[in-house]
Amino acid sequence: VPALDEEAAIGGVVSGALAEARRLGLSCEALVMDGGSADGTVAAAVAAGARVVPAPGGFARALRLGIAEARGEYICVMDGDGSHPLERLPALWARRAEADVVIGSRLVHEGGMRLPLYRRLLSRALNVFFQIVLGVPVADSSSGYRLYRAAKVKGLEGRAEGFEFQQEILLQVLRAGGRAVEVPIRYTWREAGASKARVLPLALGYLRMTWLYWSAS
Repeated sequence: VPALDEEAAIGGVVSGALAEARRLGLSCEALVMDGGSADGTVAAAVAAGARVVPAPGGFARALRLGIAEARGEYICVMDGDGSHPLERLPALWARRAEADVVIGSRLVHEGGMRLPLYRRLLSRALNVFFQIVLGVPVADSSSGYRLYRAAKVKGLEGRAEGFEFQQEILLQVLRAGGRAVEVPIRYTWREAGASKARVLPLALGYLRMTWLYWSAS
């Protein structure tokens, strides 16, 4: 769970994820990759049962470090603001044998997202662009709610610096012969705190990633 100033939500995310894992009978740990929070994020995460790892330097670096730190056979990634439905974790887990990346998708049948209109339009446009230009067989390549087969993502290096990390690691897995499947989720806009994603840098990061991988194909 990458997190930066998510004191209001992080405890519920960690405790909820651990509860779902226990219901599935899994042995697991919760890792919170803290980007240098100035509030009570670290204390709340530890109190909820997480191991907190300092991860300054941005979203992509936090997730790369988290993947390196993870010790399980599978790695589930989710946002720290409570926007991802934890009750869908069993649905992601149920598809693990079919693919190397299981994506919680907002853009497939029965999926959806409760977001400001401009964010919904941007998300759909960027995902369609990415799908058409690079031929990625995934509707929601920007979703951050994922289950990875650890052996397929550990050791991967890349050039993403921001939220385009999601597209980059997906492309790396697919181009190495891996497979991705999507599970519908209903994404909910955060109820507390401020989003760390800025529209212009987000769009530019996605376009840069598309160009890098299109020109290399």
